[in-house]
Amino acid sequence: MLRSTLCLLLCAATLGAGEAPKRPWSDKASLSVVSLSGNAQGQTLGASNEFKYAGEGHSVAFNAGGVRVSNTTISYAATGTSATQYEVREIRTTVTTAETYFVNGRYDHKVGDRFFAFAGAGWDRNVPSGIQGRTVGSAGMGYRWAGTAATTFRTDLGAGYTRIRPVFETPGFQDSFGTWDLTLDFAQKTGATGQFTSNLVVSSSMKDASAYLAVWKNAFTVNIGPRLALKVGYDCTYNNAPAFLAVDIVQTGSVPPVVLGQAPVRLRKLDTVFTTSLVVSL
Repeated sequence: MLRSTLCLLLCAATLGAGEAPKRPWSDKASLSVVSLSGNAQGQTLGASNEFKYAGEGHSVAFNAGGVRVSNTTISYAATGTSATQYEVREIRTTVTTAETYFVNGRYDHKVGDRFFAFAGAGWDRNVPSGIQGRTVGSAGMGYRWAGTAATTFRTDLGAGYTRIRPVFETPGFQDSFGTWDLTLDFAQKTGATGQFTSNLVVSSSMKDASAYLAVWKNAFTVNIGPRLALKVGYDCTYNNAPAFLAVDIVQTGSVPPVVLGQAPVRLRKLDTVFTTSLVVSL
């Protein structure tokens, strides 16, 4: 009995020490936190999750995440009856300077050695850029130019539909329209533990060719353990037709201030985000 038990334990240990079978799915979660306190206060929180499932001739991907940046300004005010009889008050004003959230999914189906069909949908929110909510959906065809263990590169072209809910809506704003989009996706392993990825998506309205959007995401990841990695990312978003924000029109010389209405102010076309984060693979 003892000999049989020892044999079973030895077999189990031998199997456990071997390489685990490759799973058809993967899940990676990343988290970045920056916090300031004291005379200056601020907080940056970023999180994302990337899930992928690769079956025989098809794959599914699901991504979600967000970044929130807030800063607190500390000022002081003193009131009293004399220069020696007074009370000092601390005034804190917290402002959210950046707040973006996104969620998207995509399904790919192989239709040849290098060709594939895809369908996807997504939603994002970027209040500082004037977008309260944006919903997109598209479908199309793609081509895989390279697909080795070290290098992958593919492109796809699709057509879809976009619906936008702006923070401030101007007269004549088009909240829904058909779109076309072009995607370039590249990944290159560097050394034994590093990987560089680059993804460029260019989309344009079918109603107005000048209303195009380009999102370029780049990242370099280095593994620091079996399930841990450090990731540095740099994202650029260029919107040739940026949204508007509303600014109060204050009557000149009025005391107290009298608000006459709101004026539209067009935002900048280019947004950039630099992130460093810890990635956990499940």
